[in-house]
Parts: sequence; C-alpha cells; structure tokens
Amino acid sequence: MLRGVAGGEGDFGGGLDLPALKLLHRFAVLLALIGLSVLLSLGFAAWSVQTISQEVSSAYSDLTFVLEQLDRIKQTFEHDLAAIHAANAAPEDAFERLPIERQIDPVMSELATRPGFRRRAGESTSAMLTDLVGKCKEEMEAYQAATIAARGLPIDHPTREQAQQRFESVHALIERIQAQLLRDVELSLDYGRDLRVILLRVVAACLLITLMTGVLALILVRRWVLLPIAQLRRATEEIAAGNFGYRLEIRSGDEFGQLSGEVNHMAEMVVAAQQRLVERERLAAVGELVRRLAHNLRNPLAGIRSLAEITRGELSADSDLRENQDRIVSAVDRFERWLSDLLHSTSPLSLKPQSVRTDELIRSLEASHAPMARGKKIRLEIETSGLPERLEVDPVQMEHALVALLSNAIEAAPEGGVVRFRASRLEARLGGAEIEFRVEDSGPGVDPSVADKVFLPHFTTKRHGTGIGLAVAHNVVTAHGGRIRIERSADLGGAAFIVTLHLRGG
Repeated sequence: MLRGVAGGEGDFGGGLDLPALKLLHRFAVLLALIGLSVLLSLGFAAWSVQTISQEVSSAYSDLTFVLEQLDRIKQTFEHDLAAIHAANAAPEDAFERLPIERQIDPVMSELATRPGFRRRAGESTSAMLTDLVGKCKEEMEAYQAATIAARGLPIDHPTREQAQQRFESVHALIERIQAQLLRDVELSLDYGRDLRVILLRVVAACLLITLMTGVLALILVRRWVLLPIAQLRRATEEIAAGNFGYRLEIRSGDEFGQLSGEVNHMAEMVVAAQQRLVERERLAAVGELVRRLAHNLRNPLAGIRSLAEITRGELSADSDLRENQDRIVSAVDRFERWLSDLLHSTSPLSLKPQSVRTDELIRSLEASHAPMARGKKIRLEIETSGLPERLEVDPVQMEHALVALLSNAIEAAPEGGVVRFRASRLEARLGGAEIEFRVEDSGPGVDPSVADKVFLPHFTTKRHGTGIGLAVAHNVVTAHGGRIRIERSADLGGAAFIVTLHLRGG
C-alpha cells in the first residue's frame, strides 16, 4: 500500500515559489532580493550622509561668507571713520585720501551675487542695507573731503556728526542682520539634526528590511532545501529498512521534486524486481518438484501405454476391449501432454527468434482450432489489418502462447457463442510500430477481483482447468519484450486478451 510522508514536515514549495520554478531560479530570486535590500540600505545611508553634508556645509558656507562680508563692511567703515577722526585731531599730519568706494563696492557686489544672502536676510533688509551703505559712503566721502579742505574740523561739526550717525545706523543694521543669520545657523543645525534622525530611521528601516529578507531566506532555504533533504533521507531509511511501499509526496517541479519522483520510481523498480525474484524462486521450486514428479510418473505411464498397445494389438478388430485400450492410450497421451505443459510452464524460456511469415502463423492457428470451435458450435472469426509480411519471433513459443489464448477463449465461450482473433498493426506511442493480437470471446469474462492473478501459474477459475495456459502465454510474451493485458470485450461482452509486440525495424 502506498502512503505519503507523515508528520506534516511541510511541502517542497510554498511561499514565493511557482510550480515550475527551478531551485536555481528560486535562489537567484532570493539572492536578488537580498542584494536589492542591501543596495537600498547602502544607497539610503550614502544619500543621508550626502544630504546632511550638503545641507550643513551649504548653510555653513553661505552664512560664513555673508558674516565675513558684513564684518568687512563694518570694519572698513569703522577703520576709515577712525582715520578721519585722527586726521581732524592732528591737522598738522599729512592725510591721504581713503578709497572708501573701492573698499566697499566689491564687498557689496559679492553680497548681491550671493543668493543665500537675500534669502536669509530678506529682500527688504538687503535693500535697506544697500541703501544705508550707499548713504554712509557718501557722507564718509563728504566728511573726508571737508577734513582735507579745512585741515581739521571741530568735534561738533555737522558733517562729522552725520557721518558718525550714518555709520552707527549701518553698524546697528549689520549687527541685526548678523544676529538673524546666527539664528538661521541654529535653525539649520536643528534642521540637520532632525534630518539626521529621519535618515537614521530610514536606514534602520532598510536594515530591518535586510534582516527580514535574511530571515525569509533562512525560511525558504529550510523549505526548499532542508525539508526536502530530510524527506529524502527518511525515504532512503524506510526503503533501506525494507518498506518498499513508502512513497514521497511530490508537490513541486524543481530538482528535489524530480529527485523524489526518481526515488519513488526506484522503489517501484525494487518492488518489481523483488516480485520477479520471488516469482522466479517460486517457479524454480515448483519446477524442481514438477520435474521430479514427471520423472517418477513417466516411467509407469510409458509401461501402461506399452502394455495397452500390446494388448490392443492382440485383440481382434471387433473386440469390445479394443475401445477400452484406445481410451487408455488416449488418456496416457493426454497425461503426457499435461506433464509436458507443466514442465514447460515452470522452466525458463530459451527463445530462438527467426523470421516467420505472419500469414502462415495465423493460418496455423485457424486450422488447429477450427475443429474445436465447430465441436462447440462456436463461430471463429479471424480478422487482420495492415500486418507486416514477416515477424521476428520464436515461432514455436509464440504459437504456443497464441494457442493457449485461443483455446482459453473457446473453452470460455458458451455453445453457439463467438470467438474473435484480430491481428493489426499499430503506431507505437514512443515511435516505431507494434503488432497487436486481440483474442475476444462472448463468455462471462473475468472477474475484476482476480484479473491480476489469471497469469499466475496454476491459478484457474475453471473446474477442469490447470492454470498453465495463460501463465505460459504471459511468459512467452514477456520474454519477447511484449505486453499482455486483460480487458472486457466491448463488442462480445466477454474477456479480451491483448498481446502487443514491438516490431523490429518499424
């Protein structure tokens, strides 16, 4: 009895696999998933580092530059204003004109071309700074020109007060802008920290995905590899222990599924080989017994037949005892044929194939069985279709097999019934050609419960049967590399024995 794997260890496939997906393809998909998760993790990590670096470095660079330029403006005005004040305090010293415009204009130009300055300081504030710096330059120029012309101005001179007040306005505005920019720096740093937290979470999620992919890989490797190997190991242990009925349940079409099918096929072959070996040993034992029995019976049978023939020869032709002697001789001859058949059924076949004419083989069957069919008033039908001219078989053995099948059909058919012998050429399923012999009768047929036993030696359902004829037919057909099976005849209703032989050379 066949049974599947017990214990519910899981199927071969499942999860992501497809029925026809090979193991190599599965692992390729699995490695691709792992590689993709790793690449995503590395990509997000690289992107996060690059983003934070760009964000912080860009903000730091812009703010540092703007603060430096604002300091330059403030320090330039402060230095120039101090120099003019010193010239007014010591008019006797030589005083060279200061290039205030050349000092301030390049700084203002660089600030104007810096998009981060306007964005961070604001359009109105940057415009106000430009306006104040321009006015401060004008008043500083006027204060310087008046100093050079007067050779010293008093402290309360209006020009000096206006320049001082304008410088203080520019200084205050720059201080306010710098404070605002410093707050922006703090906000940028806070944003960078928040962004770093977000990116760390993203990286953690990617690592979690990678970890989950690794766990999935372990689960799939266990399902795709470890469990099938465990099932194969269990199957080999069961088969090695003699449980040849153990079968693996095949649930996938991958390499392990194919290997499981091959293990099942191997177990079936072992069972078949074991059955053949048991049958061969049984036949050998029966054959030895039959040979001894035949040896011990043939000598007294030969004596009885000889005595009957001698006695028959001494009797007159009209003697009543002559018929009895004929019956004795006939009975001894039948018993001798039965012993020969018995020996034949239990002995290994030794085929001597040769080329025979197909029509002669069939004609000999018809000629030998026509009287037997007429005696039971049975209609014997012989049909042929597309037969080859010659067959490569052992003519004696094959005729013996077909005779056994035809005799069995005539014996099984009722009086007035029909027996049909049909021979035809068929195209083989795996290429080439075959010849099929079909023997059908209108008898009761064979009970399906004993259909698998009818070819066993000495098994018979007939009252006076020997169980030898069908066994001989089976051995002969099998020895020729053919197949024999039994069915129910669709036309006649009785048994149908089908013999199939492969034609050499097509």
